[in-house]
Amino acid sequence: MIRPAGPADVPALERLAGAYREELERAGRAYRGGEAAAWRTWLERRLAAGDVRLALTDGRPIGYAVWEVRRDGEPAVRELHVTDLYVEPGDRGHRHGAGLLARALDRARSDGLARMVVDAGLDERADALLDAFGFAPADDRARRVLSVR
Repeated sequence: MIRPAGPADVPALERLAGAYREELERAGRAYRGGEAAAWRTWLERRLAAGDVRLALTDGRPIGYAVWEVRRDGEPAVRELHVTDLYVEPGDRGHRHGAGLLARALDRARSDGLARMVVDAGLDERADALLDAFGFAPADDRARRVLSVR
């Protein structure tokens, strides 16, 4: 099950985000979301905007996605940037990541955004997921054009 996250989910989101950061570190990749205190403030803003989804199995939080609308380039193009897309290792392979990514894509399309950007995945399976959704690698991110503005 995937549902919008709310303020009561912050402890679970912090636990998942900590695990995500640890995996990134072990993989030699930097987390781009900033330090924990700044991240919590940013997360609270994203929760208020409805930009956080939580994946659950038997009521237990096992993954999450966080995104925000940004402007990039000249002229400025509105894009949905998925900064966090994570599923616990023991729950991977059950399409939770695909479900979270699909919710982000739905948001981008409903807002008429020109493209989506996702920070690079942790491994080949994450890269394969992004590829299956039509994303192309671009530096340490993946991009997908949704419309031409």
